[in-house]
Amino acid sequence: MTAATALHRDLQSDPVDTTGPGAIGDSDLLGLLPDLFRPGSPAGTLQTVVNLARRSFGCDGAGIILTARDGSLHAAMASGGDVPRADALQVEHHQGPAVGAVAGWQPVVSAELRFDSRWRFWGPQAAELGFRSVMSLALADGNPFGALTLYSRRPSRFGAGSAATELAFAKQASIAIAVAVEREQLVRARDSRGIVGQAQGILMERFGISPDQAFAVLRRYSSHLSQKLRLVAEQVVRDRTLPDLDRIGLPTALV
Repeated sequence: MTAATALHRDLQSDPVDTTGPGAIGDSDLLGLLPDLFRPGSPAGTLQTVVNLARRSFGCDGAGIILTARDGSLHAAMASGGDVPRADALQVEHHQGPAVGAVAGWQPVVSAELRFDSRWRFWGPQAAELGFRSVMSLALADGNPFGALTLYSRRPSRFGAGSAATELAFAKQASIAIAVAVEREQLVRARDSRGIVGQAQGILMERFGISPDQAFAVLRRYSSHLSQKLRLVAEQVVRDRTLPDLDRIGLPTALV
């Protein structure tokens, strides 16, 4: 199923109220997909997501907070003047709509931050930055990995009504981000295999050893110095050798 087909299905299953300020319709969202899924780096995709969200939903800013493997949060990307600070404060206090969206895997909305008591520290500080209304949406790929927050300087810009359009956008943004990350991992793996192969060739020529022995040298050196194999291979390609081979018993232990 294509991204456009999936998005169209989501919108049809939950009709969208397009009468509100900054609201967009089905065709508008479908038109965003070419930009959203344009090949690029994860950082570039994150920037595209916040830029499109800000423009499409008529808000004053948009930010993405991501979760690390250890559960910690970090402000990853923002569009809009005070959004980087607002997101950083959510991370600092570990409270705010994005934190709630990740934890609950559902939209978190505030129609008026000045009178919202859910976030004792973050709410007043966000209001001091000039934000009055926010909506945070979980970003998920099987499990939540972050949240997209829409910021408005107008009260009641986001309310308790239907968030179907925003949810559909967040779902496609999640897919686009996951695809960009997977694409980068594949490129890194390909490049890593290439650089390791070059390093093997250099060691084979220098020490007259077999491909398997050359790979064993790289792996043992990597383990001995607690360095990633790719970094060791890059050093071999750059310096045409590895320092201290004799001291750690290489490659004499293999020949």
